Amino acid sequence: MSGNASPEVAGSIPSAGASWWRRNAAWLILSGVVILLLAVTSIVFALWRTDQVAVRPGSVEDVASRVTVSGVAVYPPDSQIALVTVLVSQRLNIWQRIGAAFESGVDIEPERTFTGDATRQELRRLNDLRMETSQHTAIVVALEHLGYEIPRHASGVIVVQAISGSSAAEVLERGDVIVGMDGVPVTGLEDLADVLATRRAGQVVNLRIERDGGGADEMVEVELLASSDGADRVLIGIEARERTDVGDLPVDIDIDSGAIGGPSAGLALALGIIDLMTPGELTDGHRVAATGTISFNGAVGAVGEVDQKAIAAQKAGVDLFLVPTANLQDALSHVSGDMRVVGVDSLQEALEAIAGGYALGDGRDRRR
Repeated sequence: MSGNASPEVAGSIPSAGASWWRRNAAWLILSGVVILLLAVTSIVFALWRTDQVAVRPGSVEDVASRVTVSGVAVYPPDSQIALVTVLVSQRLNIWQRIGAAFESGVDIEPERTFTGDATRQELRRLNDLRMETSQHTAIVVALEHLGYEIPRHASGVIVVQAISGSSAAEVLERGDVIVGMDGVPVTGLEDLADVLATRRAGQVVNLRIERDGGGADEMVEVELLASSDGADRVLIGIEARERTDVGDLPVDIDIDSGAIGGPSAGLALALGIIDLMTPGELTDGHRVAATGTISFNGAVGAVGEVDQKAIAAQKAGVDLFLVPTANLQDALSHVSGDMRVVGVDSLQEALEAIAGGYALGDGRDRRR
């Protein structure tokens, strides 16, 4: 009977493993495609940079620890006046952009808000220049407040930046100093305004400038613009400030700003120097932080990113935060708890706010 049995054919019965792969082939292919797409997407999201940056609360830095005064007595305070910084990221990739959207206390802004038409490197140079100017002005203002007489005079108009698309943007660079127009000497903004008052929009003028700190002057041509605010006046097409030459200072003061740039530490630097060179405790044992530009006449100017600075000050346990009056409402909208916020327009108002009890918990209004 064995001879009538059908012979076995090798491989005629599929293995269990092969059968499983065939049954699930479609699902496996789909899963592989999905995983591949996710991997590619993840890589693209990591490599693709947006045009946005994240702005985060920075640090609160005591001014006195950054200031060195030589030749006169100093009185290091126990509770110091501080400056406040913000942190601006590089361009966010898509993953970072998504994460920042869910991060508390972070603003997401276009990079052009900070750089304009400049590169990051150009912005760094500009902020270093602004910090250097801020330090110099703060030192002079503080010394004059302390009774020192310091001779100073305007010696030109510094180009901070040119309006994009203007004739000026093609020939002027940040840091250029305008010292003449059409043969007329320019020592300050008033001189520049006087010459522009005799010109008309579309007219080409010759500017005499100093560049890169060099002694030799250069001549450039600029076509004047009509004012966009409807006023009957013409513009060069630049943001500018006066260059002020100061005589020899009676006290040697050095400020180490480290990696901090920009002009917004001016008020804090002036207050910190005054505190360091004045006997006793200017802040009466409380921690005070400040932000705002400072001018040679003691005026305090508005700054950017005050909301992030207010958050940083509050997290650091600051008792009193001084801000430019123009930025007060923005700061107040991001503050809760016991930190007091006061808007000021001048160095004198800042000193009065510190001395007037705003940080002492005496029942006064916490904010104004």
